[in-house]
Amino acid sequence: MAHLPAVSVVVPCYKVTSYIGEAMNSLRGQRFRDFETIVINDGCVDTANLEAALGPYRDEIVYLKQSNQGVAAARNAAIRRSQGKLIAFLDGDDAWEANYLTEQVGFLNAHPDIDAVYPNARLFGDNPWAGRLFMDVFPSQGEVTFLSVVEKRCSIYVGLTARREALERFGLFDPALRASEDFDLWLRMLHGGARFAYHEKPVARHRLHRLSLTDDQTRMSLTELRAHAKLLATLDLTAAERNALVKETVAVNAEINLLDARRALYSGDCNEALKQFACANRVMRKLRVAAAIWTLRIFPRLLYTYVHTKFKTEDSYVR
Repeated sequence: MAHLPAVSVVVPCYKVTSYIGEAMNSLRGQRFRDFETIVINDGCVDTANLEAALGPYRDEIVYLKQSNQGVAAARNAAIRRSQGKLIAFLDGDDAWEANYLTEQVGFLNAHPDIDAVYPNARLFGDNPWAGRLFMDVFPSQGEVTFLSVVEKRCSIYVGLTARREALERFGLFDPALRASEDFDLWLRMLHGGARFAYHEKPVARHRLHRLSLTDDQTRMSLTELRAHAKLLATLDLTAAERNALVKETVAVNAEINLLDARRALYSGDCNEALKQFACANRVMRKLRVAAAIWTLRIFPRLLYTYVHTKFKTEDSYVR
């Protein structure tokens, strides 16, 4: 009988051509070797360039192509094609340290009651957070539960390793969600009894750049709200779980108000900025936002001039 790999590494590709070689080299460098790699082209507009970049690795990977359907559908297609009992997720613009699979597989082998484990990661790329650790910015404290994830006491890094059976039991990723698809699946799994764990070893590298899905804060917040609405409508939640999701929905809407306020102020629409700052601060209750509201009411042009003096672009101010 043909040997089946212990791990299937799933690598979705869209707008990652410049980075895919680094991801592939990190797989070549893994000390744990019993794995297969499923690379899926999710309708890349530069397919010819992507395939050229993948050329040196074609004998080491299973290469799939589909029309652009989003990262959820891409990961699902790769999982269905894979053979390993463990599924490890590597985005095409990220990379792993040489001991990633050794640590992840070792943890799951030592803890048969755990369905998924996520590590720490070192942040790098074009971002002020570069050089910091994922868990310094997005901490995980205490047990990973539905409530701790909703309340952001535990932030699950997407580059985790999970048991195939657990992923399939909960229906994989929802292709209707173009972002926050991981957040949705992890919460469905946790609500249904799956167990997650984490460790603080930085065995992954997570790239921050302008082409990544997570760089657009408003878009990410809107898709998070869609995930909230779906979970509220479809899961049999306890009162505490429902209250936590509703509270977080209010908080995310306030974050969107704050982003809209900054955009309006930078464009010179001080009345709209005042309205959006006021909406945000009804929830946030932050001194800096209150100061912006007061200044907009009394000296709107002064605040406009200050913002343009300190921030050379709208993007640098909004972010």
